[in-house]
This record gives sequence, structure tokens and C-alpha cells, in this order.
Amino acid sequence: MPKKQVEIAALNHEAIQVIGYTNEELLSKPLDSVLPERLSATIAEFVEFKEDKNDLLAVLNKIRNFALKTRDGRELQFTLRVIQGEAIDKNPWFHLVLIDEEKQRQRNTFHHMLQENFKGHETLDERTGLPDRASLIKDLELVSYHVRNKDISASFAVIDINDYEALHMKHEQEICDRVHRHIGQVCKLKLRSEDTVGTLSERMLGVLLVEAAQEPARMVFNRLRWTIGASPLRLSPRLEITVQVNIGFAQIDGTLAPMEILEKCELFVEELRQKVENHIQLVVPRERRQLKDRREKAIPVAVDKRKKNRRKN
Repeated sequence: MPKKQVEIAALNHEAIQVIGYTNEELLSKPLDSVLPERLSATIAEFVEFKEDKNDLLAVLNKIRNFALKTRDGRELQFTLRVIQGEAIDKNPWFHLVLIDEEKQRQRNTFHHMLQENFKGHETLDERTGLPDRASLIKDLELVSYHVRNKDISASFAVIDINDYEALHMKHEQEICDRVHRHIGQVCKLKLRSEDTVGTLSERMLGVLLVEAAQEPARMVFNRLRWTIGASPLRLSPRLEITVQVNIGFAQIDGTLAPMEILEKCELFVEELRQKVENHIQLVVPRERRQLKDRREKAIPVAVDKRKKNRRKN
């Protein structure tokens, strides 16, 4: 009878960097190869290779101090989360998600610092109650600075309310503002606390994702556009408005100026507006374009000259 053991199927790039082994060195090797003796003994004692018995998920979830051995013999402590995958060839598969507690604390501190800075210069738009255009530009400038000087990623998006002119002709301004606030609320519910959503114009919102590179951001905004379209605004028991949006986003990579990122995304949704009606489409602006002055492009931006409300802490 073949020996039953927990084997390593693959390591991601981050795990390889941390422990110093390559995938080739650990492929199909026992998990014991990278575990301290006490953890190896625990798994050998409690994991039962039978259905409806203690499996790796149950055993590892009870271990408080999880550690890995690096190639040079050091032990590194992690917070562990275990995700069970689908069985392949009747063998259960598990994904071990390792969280570096020190890096997590540093990340939390950085996010808290960013939020405090955002609030310090934030002005709320009177109509929507969201941070206004000037506030979003300052947020974008601050995050761009940290992208250039720290090892972080970030993305920025413009959400454009589709058929806004028809909405405005059919309903009064207050209803249009409620639609705008509704989209902002959907964003807040679906995004993380460290992400920012604000008002760019009557029909446009801006969203800033911290620590989100291009592909993760694409997935986030794809889900967001679907959620907005599937979340109608109910005005009364007999009346609701289904909102559709176009989204253009760019990764903040430190090479483009903040205003160039903003105008680049605005230009993309402007172009979509000319081509597509009643459709939700996600566009990734990849190419650097020659941006003209806003007056030459004739892109209207609503400016409310009334006194703004400062956010109260």
C-alpha cells in the first residue's frame, strides 16, 4: 500500500522569495520538508487520510503558531488561512494562505495614515455628500507619490453614468443627484475601507484603489460595474431606476502625472459615450495619449460655485 502523505503541489512567487526554495525543488515533496518538527509531528499524529475524519483543513485550523523553515534553516512565523479546493484524482487539495503579521501591521499603519491624510484635505460635494473633484485630485497626487517612493501598487477609475442626458431630461436634478449618491453607496459597500470614491462631475465618479495592480483592479471594477447595473435605485414602490455605467481605469505606475491619469480615464469614457448606449463596458487605458487642454476637447465639467461643506471628523 502506497504511503499516504501531504505533498506540496506548487508555490507562488511570494512563497518562493520567502523560503528560498524553487517549485522544482519542492514539487511532490512532503509538506514536512518545510515544516518545523513540532508541526510535522502534529500533522502525522492527527491527520487521518479517510473521508469524514480529521483532514489537513481541520488540523491546521487548530494550529495557532504556524511556521515554515527557510532554505537556510530559519523559522518564519505566519498567520495561516486554509482554503479547501476541489478534489483531483480523489485526492483533496488545499491552498495555504500565509500572512506575514509584521507586514500586515505595516500595511494597516500605512492605510490609516493615508486615510487621515485624505480626510485632512477632503471637501464634500454639497449635492452628493462625496469627496469633490479637488479632493480626489489631491488623493490621487498623494497615492502617486507613494507609488513612486514605496513598493505599492494602485489604480484609479472613472465611472460614467450612461444616458445621463436622458435621465436629466426625464427627472429633476434631485433625482439625478440621488442616482449619483446611489452609485457612490454601492461602491462603498463593495470596496474596502481604504478605497476612496468621490464626485468628479454631475455624471462622473472617481474611484481610487490602493494596493491594486492592473489585473486585480480589472476584476474589481468588472464586478463593480455588474453590481451597479444589478442594483436599481428604488424611488417609490412603483418606480425604480436601473443605472448602467461605463468604467475606464488605469494603473498608477508613477510615470504619468496625476492629472494625466484623470484626464486619460475621462477621455476614454467620453469616447465610449459616443459609441455605446445602454451598455456597460470596462476599458483599460493602456497607451499613453497626447492630452489636449480641456477647453480644446470641450469636455463639460459641472462646477458648483456654492460654498462646500467641510467633512467633520
